[in-house]
Amino acid sequence: MASARTSVQFSQLWQFPLLLVSLGLFGYAAYLFIDPQPGLTVDQKIAVARTFLDQERAEATLEQLNRLLNTDKLEPQREAEVHLMLAEALELGQRQKRINIPVNHQRIIEQTQIALSQGARPDAKLYRRLGDSYEALNKSIESLASYRQAMAMDSAHSLSLQRKVIDLLTGQGDDAGAETAIELYVKSEGLTDAERGWAIGEQARMMIDRGSLVDARLMLIEALGLHTDPVAQGALNYRLGYCAWKLGDAPEAERLLMLSRQQLRPQHPLDAEVCCLLGRIAQERDDPRAAIAHYEVVLVGHPNANVAPLCRLGRGICRIMLGDDDPGLADLHDLVSQLDQKGAESVLSRRHRTEVLAGLKSAGLTLAARGNFQAAMELLSYEQVLQPEPPATFFARLGSVYDRRAEQLEATIPDAKTAEKARRGQQVRQLRANAGDAYVAYSRILTLADDKGYGDALWKGIDLYDRSGDMQRMISALEVFSAERPDDAVAPDALLRLGRAYQAAGLFDKAIAAYQKNQFRHPQSLAASKSAVPLAQAYIAKGPENFAKAESVLLGVFENRALTPDAEEFKQALFELGQLYYRTGRYEEAVARLEEWTQRYPREPRLGQLLFLMADSYRKSATNLDVTLASADASADAGKGDAAEAATARRQRLEKARSLYAQVIEYYRSRPPSVEVDKLYNRLSHFYRADCLYDLGEYEEAIRLYDAAAFRYQDDPSALAAYVQIVNAYCALGKIDEARTANERAKWLLRKMPAEAFSDGSFAMPREYWEQWLKWTSASGMW
Repeated sequence: MASARTSVQFSQLWQFPLLLVSLGLFGYAAYLFIDPQPGLTVDQKIAVARTFLDQERAEATLEQLNRLLNTDKLEPQREAEVHLMLAEALELGQRQKRINIPVNHQRIIEQTQIALSQGARPDAKLYRRLGDSYEALNKSIESLASYRQAMAMDSAHSLSLQRKVIDLLTGQGDDAGAETAIELYVKSEGLTDAERGWAIGEQARMMIDRGSLVDARLMLIEALGLHTDPVAQGALNYRLGYCAWKLGDAPEAERLLMLSRQQLRPQHPLDAEVCCLLGRIAQERDDPRAAIAHYEVVLVGHPNANVAPLCRLGRGICRIMLGDDDPGLADLHDLVSQLDQKGAESVLSRRHRTEVLAGLKSAGLTLAARGNFQAAMELLSYEQVLQPEPPATFFARLGSVYDRRAEQLEATIPDAKTAEKARRGQQVRQLRANAGDAYVAYSRILTLADDKGYGDALWKGIDLYDRSGDMQRMISALEVFSAERPDDAVAPDALLRLGRAYQAAGLFDKAIAAYQKNQFRHPQSLAASKSAVPLAQAYIAKGPENFAKAESVLLGVFENRALTPDAEEFKQALFELGQLYYRTGRYEEAVARLEEWTQRYPREPRLGQLLFLMADSYRKSATNLDVTLASADASADAGKGDAAEAATARRQRLEKARSLYAQVIEYYRSRPPSVEVDKLYNRLSHFYRADCLYDLGEYEEAIRLYDAAAFRYQDDPSALAAYVQIVNAYCALGKIDEARTANERAKWLLRKMPAEAFSDGSFAMPREYWEQWLKWTSASGMW
């Protein structure tokens, strides 16, 4: 067993030397890994980045430089160099990938500025790179400053930079600065014919913009002789064509522009401007189809060109010219949305705003002339989007289109369905109110420039407010005018109109104040004379306590020597005074005034009303005499002569009333009444005529007239009152059976009479009263 243990221990001893060898190898490997040799220096690392940059490996350069900035502590001079190389690498990367990303340009500017702040020495390339980035970010002022510094530091490359400066000045609208730069450019030594031709072409373009077309044309011909490149010749031919167009030679302009298209080729940016001008020429010669074809070349092939908005405008107008209103409106809507989104101060909207506004106006006039007022209103709204403070004429056009659209829509109401009639009526009122707003705005703009135009526009607006039923707007407009221009020539008319508006709105105290102010401030004016009758009407509307004031005002009209009986104010005052006397129970005076009116104005439409009031005044004055006769009978000392005279007068007045009621009935038979007051007077005349005969004791004739009136108005409660009188007349004649029959007919009539006949408030006795009364007459045994 001892020998066995010895052999086991021995067999395991071979592992120990192997362990020692492994440890030795591991130590040597660690030694080899930790190399005591020094690494790359900062200069070497920068040199590696420069090598990558020289090899145009932009991404490798950026990686190396960013690692260097993150891992090494650099001296300011070295860090400035690294930042400059980062700017170079960013520019190289954009150029290689053919991209133009604003954030990269911003980084180029930032890296360059950091380098300069840390002491980097600037050179022409640095400023040229800064200028390019500023230009890409639309920072024209900074870009120009950078290019000019680059030109000062590198005269050998100044010509190319000069052209950049000229382009920048032109782009920002500094024609004076651009012209000065071109003059310096032309004086530069070593210019080739092509370069000189380009400069002369630019000078000619500026002269075109100034309107010096003849001189510009000569310069363009000179520049054309210096160029051999077809593309450059195409640009010059475009400008020559533009000059010819402006000079009124459209055929020559079209020839030159077609030649320019052949030389430029469709890919050239100027091809868009050539096609746009060709479209305008075709549009001017009234060939909208050809114009649309040219405009669509731009809209399809050059959608981002500067002239694309004008081409969309032209296509929209041409489509409207052809009667394709909806596509045309879609073009104009898209155009206005595009310009509005770019903002009021954008270069694009500033350049095209005037032309777009003129085009919208032209298209709107075309649509309005064709009767498409709804579309014309849409275009007017587009105008106001682009020009929030439009000129005065805009509001005149706006008011006219709103007014004509209201008339057009109003004409369709009679043929519309019931529900649609109400909706269209509301639209008509709103359109007229909008038209009134437009004319009032127009009048305000004309306040200082055109007094007559101001007044005409204001009255037009007020009339439209009146027709729309918008009393509040009308009152507001008149209040402002009366306050701001109290001494204006039309101030009396304004106060008269204001008083009437107050009166229509139920503001009687304000109406009275306006009328009185008119009479006080402008006593000799026609408007002051016209204020009297509505002033009296306002007093009457306030109630009986003001009737005396109304009478005084009306009597004053007759004392006005400036008014003759032919004047409308005289006629209206006579009518109102007659009604006022009738209303206050002064029937004799009412009859006198009303008879005078019917004699003076026998052909007036209100003659039926006057005849009724006269008849009713006679009837009611006869009723007053009944009271006198009753008092005489009750008094033992009363003179029999006075009673006889009163009885005679009563009979005469009743006969006169009956005759006048007959005239009213005949008048309305030949002229069927259309307004409610005429309908009422016609109906009452039938019943009151019978009442006169009943009061005269002519019962047979009274029964006949009552029966005819009841049959004519059998759905009216007045028919029941007629049957009561028929019953009374039969009783007075001693015809009890006929009275009983008439009473039964009254019951039958009551049963078939509609319930709403008693609910409109026109008759004092409710249905229940008549039911009880007829029931009592049947049950009382009076028959």
